[in-house]
Amino acid sequence: MLCGICGEPLVQPALGRKRRYCSRACQARAYRARRDEVTSTPRTARPTKLTTIGILRAAVALADRDGIDGLSMRRLASELGAATAGLYRYFPDREALLAAMAELVLAETSSPAPELTDWRARLTHEAHEEWRLYQRHPWMLPILARTRPPVGPALADILERSFAALDHHGLSRESMLAIYLSFSGLVQGLALLTSSERTARLGAPEVPADLPELLDPAVRPVLHRLFADGPPGPDLDLDRILDAGLALLLDGIALGLPSNLSP
Repeated sequence: MLCGICGEPLVQPALGRKRRYCSRACQARAYRARRDEVTSTPRTARPTKLTTIGILRAAVALADRDGIDGLSMRRLASELGAATAGLYRYFPDREALLAAMAELVLAETSSPAPELTDWRARLTHEAHEEWRLYQRHPWMLPILARTRPPVGPALADILERSFAALDHHGLSRESMLAIYLSFSGLVQGLALLTSSERTARLGAPEVPADLPELLDPAVRPVLHRLFADGPPGPDLDLDRILDAGLALLLDGIALGLPSNLSP
């Protein structure tokens, strides 16, 4: 019988177990060879430990990337490496998740600086904060542009600041609501254009084939003068338009305010 490693003849003992290797060195080499051939069984990855804030941050990142329509409990669970059923222990449904996401990102908005005591400056600040919110998180637009958006502490703080800027004698509840909804609606409308422009950039902008007919100077002379060189495109500076529109709106509001509130 030969050694299983070096092939040298083996001298077997008269009693006991038969030898397979001629020396301890060959026995050690055989052990190392067997060890190297053994492939360890891969460990199953441990599921992600879910937390409320972890779920919300992942949901916000998913919505920022794929939009509100790309957010589902199943896709979110896949992003987290967790079971879908596990998410429902934290949020009973998608609407509850959206409300909590809104609360999280609304907390990013800042209060006006203490020196901004004028009502106009404070409303301008709130308008710009809302505008920046939609630039960071476009999916927030359809959530807040509702008759009844999800109201939590963060949104309540924003509303309190806006209404406090107008909280003077002589303004009714309806007047304060009209003012707030007017400047917020301006921001939301322009943010909708921004969202549309993002979609349009994915492909070549389409110019209607009948545009020259629509801009016939004999029929629509003003439209022809404004847009004969081409309709507004992605290069439209919506930030400047927001500032101009907000100034015009606040000018008009100032004219209708009691004298003690006018700038």
